Amino acid sequence: MFFYEIEHGVGANHFLYERNVNHSFPLHMHRCYEMVLMLEGDMTIQIDGEEYAVTKGDLILIKPHRAHSYKTEEGKQSLCLLCVFSGDLISAINEPLARYRLNTPVLHGVPACYRELFLHMKDSKDIPTVKGFLYLFCALFYHQLNHEVEDTLPKESGHWQDMLMYVESNMDKPCTLHELAEKLKYNESYLSRIFVKNVGIPFSEYVREVKINNACHLLRNTADSIHDISVKCGFANQTSFNRCFRQIMGMSPNRYRAGNDTPDPAE
Repeated sequence: MFFYEIEHGVGANHFLYERNVNHSFPLHMHRCYEMVLMLEGDMTIQIDGEEYAVTKGDLILIKPHRAHSYKTEEGKQSLCLLCVFSGDLISAINEPLARYRLNTPVLHGVPACYRELFLHMKDSKDIPTVKGFLYLFCALFYHQLNHEVEDTLPKESGHWQDMLMYVESNMDKPCTLHELAEKLKYNESYLSRIFVKNVGIPFSEYVREVKINNACHLLRNTADSIHDISVKCGFANQTSFNRCFRQIMGMSPNRYRAGNDTPDPAE
């Protein structure tokens, strides 16, 4: 399963810091940078179809809108620190970092002083301090840029990523494949095949998953009414929204908002 994490980078100065044990996460993408420091063990990271074996002391940078996943093999141990941040936090180098190709997204054996600073970054409470940390780490990757090679994706990859971005940008609309095909000026069947090949599910099913993912984010982080959330997520009415939410989440929106993760009895 592939999905787009809408909550990352919705606003300016977006920053998230996590400590993950035996980290495994399915294929996904978002509009932010993602940086990972390995503290212990081994893990496999996939970025745009390429796999990288990472171990203790490695630092990884994943650019915005890149399909990536994490996997810790069963029976093995891993410990990593992960931060997700918007490009405006490194505005001075964001343009070249996003534009040019990295010689490598994985830096092996990062000096201990950098690892210590990464550990302390979790205690940062103000934006200027966060920016200072991020500039320091991103500078390591800035020196890995090949300024003669634009960072482009294969044409087909560009198509399905355009489709993902279309869904995100039109969250309050039906988002049909027919409308998307007209917008991109491509055959509807061709786009459907590309989408299933890369994402693993039909476009319509993905739209439902993303809309409900967005609804979950709004239910957790806003005081919007269920009706308003259904409108923001592009449902024709609250009844259809409630039905779709129950099908995917196994509970009503109200139960989800209340923090009760027990599925509804009827489900």
